[in-house]
Amino acid sequence: MFTMGIVGLGAWGRKIVGSVQGTSDAVRFKTAVTRTPSRAEDFATEKGLALGSDFSAILNDDEIDGVVVASPAHEHVGQTKAALEAGKHVQVIKPLALTREDAEDIYEIAEKKGVTLAVAYERCFLPAADEFRRRVRSGALGQIVHAEGAYCVDRYLAMTREHWKTDITAAPPGALADHILYMMIELIGPVEELHAHGLHQATDLTAADTSTVTLRLAGGVSGLLTAIGVTAGFARLHFFGTEGSLELRDAGHLEFTPVKGEKEAIDFPAFDTLKEQTESFAAAAQGKGSYRIPRDNAIAGVAAVEAMGISAARGQAIRL
Repeated sequence: MFTMGIVGLGAWGRKIVGSVQGTSDAVRFKTAVTRTPSRAEDFATEKGLALGSDFSAILNDDEIDGVVVASPAHEHVGQTKAALEAGKHVQVIKPLALTREDAEDIYEIAEKKGVTLAVAYERCFLPAADEFRRRVRSGALGQIVHAEGAYCVDRYLAMTREHWKTDITAAPPGALADHILYMMIELIGPVEELHAHGLHQATDLTAADTSTVTLRLAGGVSGLLTAIGVTAGFARLHFFGTEGSLELRDAGHLEFTPVKGEKEAIDFPAFDTLKEQTESFAAAAQGKGSYRIPRDNAIAGVAAVEAMGISAARGQAIRL
């Protein structure tokens, strides 16, 4: 059994713990650290967690093999460095870091310490995403010429400027769609140039509530991202090639439209991506397989989001 600690026990941290605690044969959480333990006492008791506010309780515990960092984005790098230096394997809920330099730095520490560092993009673990990968890599689309993605949520309607997720330094225009962007990077290659545009149409938050990002990916493939924080939930990844187009919509609907032949649609059943993500990290840390998101792709994702902020601030395209 791979024993873990978690720092950050907000809504997402609780979902991660709940996905495996008492149901996984591979992973268990022993300790949780959060800024305000009193808010998480009932949950910790229910899940059998030791609870506190001092991160050293995790770092100094020899029974804890790995750490999930699920705190606010600005705290990720410092906490990740501390855990790596303590010899813990670390999985960071995206974003891994806010700058390429920091992302490279923490991977270098992990390599020196001989431990696993992983970033968590939970949509990458969808069975529908696996089928998307398979078809792209099989060459079914022919030459890929364009990629589009959209990620839309309504969370900004209920948030205030005090919430870290609305801080523009952590969420530059387009960053909401980083799950979608990652799949483009994985299957096409790193972003070579981008131009981000952010608007404040329905909120007065520091982060833009409606954003578009034009992309130039490896090999000259064009791309477009849409990220909206004030509308109904929706997710889409769509590749266009000379032999057909392939679309992954929401969590489980896949459509392939060939240039020649009939359109194909597949609906995948519900799937617990968080359990799969956490168990996959544990397996990689124990040398039982490679983690789904490799180092270079993770760093390329951070670099692209960092460039979105620079592009929006300057009002111009940025070459990476």
